[in-house]
Amino acid sequence: MAERFARVRYRTIIVLLTCALGLLYVGYQSVQGERGLLRWVERSAEVEKTRAEVAALADEREKLERRVSQLRTDNLDLDLLDQEARRMLNLGHPDEEVLFHDRPAQPGSDGGE
Repeated sequence: MAERFARVRYRTIIVLLTCALGLLYVGYQSVQGERGLLRWVERSAEVEKTRAEVAALADEREKLERRVSQLRTDNLDLDLLDQEARRMLNLGHPDEEVLFHDRPAQPGSDGGE
C-alpha cells in the first residue's frame, strides 16, 4: 500500500514539475521571445522612427512638387528657370557678382569624413 502512494506521489510531482516548467517557458517567451514584450517595445520605437522619416520625406516631396510646378510650361516662372539654369551650368554674366554661402549640414552627415 505504501508503494502505491509513493507511485502516486511521484506521478503528482512529475506532473507538477512538467506544468511548472511549461509555465516558466511560456512566461520567458512572453517577455524575451521573438514576439515577446521586449521585442514589441523595440518594434514600437522603430515604427515611431519610420513615421518621422515618412513625415520628413512627405514635406520634402511637397517642396519639390511646388518647385516643379513653377517650372511647368503652363505656369513658367522665368526667374526661377534662369536661376536653375545658372546653378546647374555654373554660369553667370560677366558683369554679375556672385556670392557663395555654405550650405547647411545635411541630417545624418558627419562632417568629419
